[in-house]
Amino acid sequence: MITETAANTPQLKHLFAPIRLGRMQLNNRMMMSCMAAGISLDETGRATDDMVAYYLERARARPGMMGLGAGAVMPQTSPRKTAICLHADEYIPSLKSFVDAIHEHDTKFGIQLWEGGIQAGGTEQLSPSGIGVGVKAVYDATAGVAVIRTLTLDDIADVIRRFGDAAERCAKAGFDFVEIHAGHGYLISTFMTPFFNRRADQYGGSFDNRTRFLLEILRVVKARVGDRMTVGVKINGEDFLPQEGWMLADACVLAPLLQSEGADYLSISAGVMGAPRLTVPPLYEKQGCFSYLGAEVRKHVSIPVIVTGRIKNPVMANDMLRSGVADVISMGRAMIADPDIVEKARQGQLADIRPCLAECRGCIDQQMRTIMRGERPSTSCIVNPRVGRERHCIDVEGDKKANPRRILVVGGGISGMEAARRAAFSGHHVTICESRGWLGGQVRFAAMMPGRHEIGDILPWYERQLNKHHVDVRLNTTANAESLDVLKPEVVIVATGSQPLVPQAFTESLYNVSKINVVMVDDLLEDKVAVGDHVLVMGGDQIGMEVADYLSEGGRTVYVAEAQAHFASKLAANDRWYLIGRTLQKAVKKFKNVRNVEVTETEAVWIVTDTERVHLPDIDTIVMAGERQSNRSFDEIAKGKGLETHVIGDAKDVLSEDGGTIFVNVAQAYDLARHL
Repeated sequence: MITETAANTPQLKHLFAPIRLGRMQLNNRMMMSCMAAGISLDETGRATDDMVAYYLERARARPGMMGLGAGAVMPQTSPRKTAICLHADEYIPSLKSFVDAIHEHDTKFGIQLWEGGIQAGGTEQLSPSGIGVGVKAVYDATAGVAVIRTLTLDDIADVIRRFGDAAERCAKAGFDFVEIHAGHGYLISTFMTPFFNRRADQYGGSFDNRTRFLLEILRVVKARVGDRMTVGVKINGEDFLPQEGWMLADACVLAPLLQSEGADYLSISAGVMGAPRLTVPPLYEKQGCFSYLGAEVRKHVSIPVIVTGRIKNPVMANDMLRSGVADVISMGRAMIADPDIVEKARQGQLADIRPCLAECRGCIDQQMRTIMRGERPSTSCIVNPRVGRERHCIDVEGDKKANPRRILVVGGGISGMEAARRAAFSGHHVTICESRGWLGGQVRFAAMMPGRHEIGDILPWYERQLNKHHVDVRLNTTANAESLDVLKPEVVIVATGSQPLVPQAFTESLYNVSKINVVMVDDLLEDKVAVGDHVLVMGGDQIGMEVADYLSEGGRTVYVAEAQAHFASKLAANDRWYLIGRTLQKAVKKFKNVRNVEVTETEAVWIVTDTERVHLPDIDTIVMAGERQSNRSFDEIAKGKGLETHVIGDAKDVLSEDGGTIFVNVAQAYDLARHL
């Protein structure tokens, strides 16, 4: 958590030292990594005005370099056309307009040269070799049914040529650098990894053969543009596959070969789709989780090395540079969450940086959810709802100051704080009434869960913003009709959240229960209610699964009963991957499609699903962590006074697919407040 103020911030001299990468002189060592997929491409694969606006907002903070992600060197096939196109000359004019706009600011701008292979998500995908059973499982996790085309030698030569052609177009468009993407399980990466590459010719088998494809691409790209622009290469330091994966030792052997072939810098990342550890790591991974890979590779080369992986704190980034872990720091999601992070770090305003929570729901998961719904991919951020809407959501501090309104926000959870912050930012006079002695609501409970403490990093930021914009925060204050008479608000925003329920079908079973302790999840977390050694958690969505993880930390026997067909469906897929894995390791027994939970007169507990009736022995505690009910009682009180009233957050919706999530609640509060 960043808590330093400008007065005591250490000098970030390493972070803001210049460095040369090939032909590029950077003004500092902060890089916005290539996370553009989903920021509004048009149907032809060109950047839209919204995409340009997204990058421009971050360019104004003057990072050393910025990269456009996944520039497609091959034509993309439907349904997932998520990459900006580089495969034909007709795209050069729009690329040049994009580059010219970014070059109005003091930053270097580049693009990745990319072909997605079996992870591209189109109707036809390229592969180094036939897809075996294990490889098919990895593929199925990404894209569903498609034609997998094994590349012939002629195909390989064609792909190599296309990388060179794409680099030439990038040079004509005025980009400062190109980065050959050879990681993350995309096409080049699959050539290098034995798990994917089963070829028996000069492109398969030995290390030299498996890396031949990348080295030939690098030679062609350098020959075509190396005298005009910087050429970098992105590789995995580790695939994290359980067998036959690309290893750190491989990366350390490859790195000097890439340097000898003319690579101007190396960017070291990790992971492939389907591996136990993911390329876009959620908050369960520690900050800087992949930096050790870059640090090891750096020992084997003299060209600059870029590291990535959950780096969101400028002080941490500066320490990495000072200690020799890397030469440049890549901060993708940190710059999504706060586009001004570079300038704020430069000015020593570290406590004003809005922190990335690595919850993945907006930046990564939103793309997949929109694709699955058949919509154009979109990207957002759970703490920054302006992402992708920078052109439309223009925030001007004090723009309502000439005609301020008196606004009362009832409830100090995440939606209430965001509504108060944004309304006060505009210049309105805002009061928050919170019945508890602290702000944060359900976010504070979420931060108590194992591996999820970083969710709470947003709370000090909100508290600082509320203070900065002079919000009158009244803790231990339950708003009522008399409050309205005293405060005389013109607008009331009801953000009173939700509360857990005992399912109606289960209520009758509990009438004669005396030995089983029935606990509401909020009481468990807020009041630290004691539980026994054999616990049934009712509800297996995000709250229930996190609570099951929390309770199983102490070695308890924990069961989860979920009415739906999936667990933790409201969580981002990356988060869910880790959370489900944690519960599996701790032998939490999960039941889905649960139709009833029976408690007999002898207090025996039975789970009833569509297919079975299972006895759970020795249950001594049942935690209600499933159904919740919105608390809207104050809405009627305010409307009864004839006041303009708005309901947001859990108080508005906790039942829908996205209801009850930080992602939706913050966006909803922001949109309401900016229109007041």
